[in-house]
Amino acid sequence: MMAPSGPLHALTPEPSKCLKAIHSLCDPVLNANTIANPKSRKKYKYLNFANALIRGRIAHNTPFVRVIPTDLCNLKCSYCFQRSDDPFQMSKEQFSAYLKKAKEHHIGMMTFLGGEPMIWPHLDYAIAEATRANVITDITTNGTRLNAESVDRLGRAGLDFLNISVDGLTTTEVSSKTSVVVKKELLDHLKKAKEKYGMQFRVNSVIHKNNFEEIKQLIEFSKEHEVPISLGYVVPHSHGDHIADPAMYFTKDDTAQLNEIISHIIAKKRAGYPIIDPEEYFTGMHKFLKRENFWSCNYPTRYGWVNITPRGEIRSCTKKMDVMPGFTFLGLTQTKIKALKETLEPMVKTCNKNCYSNCAFDSYFYRTHKVEAMKKLLGIR
Repeated sequence: MMAPSGPLHALTPEPSKCLKAIHSLCDPVLNANTIANPKSRKKYKYLNFANALIRGRIAHNTPFVRVIPTDLCNLKCSYCFQRSDDPFQMSKEQFSAYLKKAKEHHIGMMTFLGGEPMIWPHLDYAIAEATRANVITDITTNGTRLNAESVDRLGRAGLDFLNISVDGLTTTEVSSKTSVVVKKELLDHLKKAKEKYGMQFRVNSVIHKNNFEEIKQLIEFSKEHEVPISLGYVVPHSHGDHIADPAMYFTKDDTAQLNEIISHIIAKKRAGYPIIDPEEYFTGMHKFLKRENFWSCNYPTRYGWVNITPRGEIRSCTKKMDVMPGFTFLGLTQTKIKALKETLEPMVKTCNKNCYSNCAFDSYFYRTHKVEAMKKLLGIR
């Protein structure tokens, strides 16, 4: 058959365009939530991130935004207090409005937290939209919704950092949150997503008085499979009811046990194990238990961290299930952001001695220890 020519040729679409149109009609959601070559956007994201940091230093902007689309969680870990039974979840339209507002304030990074963010039905859409805006994205999940399909979806949407919270290689006494990455098939999919999409992943775990044998196993697993691991102490909640068994918490009487734990972790870290947190975090636990004022949490105030609740209100800290009266995210102006920082400043000083968040400490440490930060950035141990 001869190829069409003349007027008929002008009316005949190319086969490739036909296929694209069919795919678009059959699966519009897939196309909306998929970024073409997410790895190619990394350089633009980091340029935007650098610009956001600079603007955050010289003006009252919000370069760092944490989106909490739902406070619901499908697990009830005994030590966790970052959840509630409120069924309200952020809508897609609400998120789009918040992203638009965040872009007006020169956002550089958006983190999705919960509750459990992967039970939110619009997560892929949100990550893809943030990626289109050249915003670095990051989520923390308990991992129960991770599988080959969901990992690929997150990668296609352009997710930059996937943090998987675990409590052990198997089910533990404090939760059913096991290390899903132990499954070789899933670990392979995570590594493929890292290679294909540039999606970095790591595991986070907690240290309490009764679980160090499980932590030792996780540390060995991280080394064997080259999976970065972050470790944080469980401490009494700085607000509200204590859900956890008080026997989980370290006290000043646990010096010998703590020294054994600290020595083990530091030895592994110095031996090249991929433990993310600085040595000073682990040794600092002794100071924390003595209620010494030796570090300064900067998460609520540093360059404009802002936490958005499912209803678009402002939460003072992701460790607290509160709402800041008089503030909403859509109502933020530079003047309002300045007022928010001024309101948060004394609050941070009062709660700092009662909280020992490893992610907040790590941020403080590398901000105040530039040489260590550079060594970490360059991969120098």
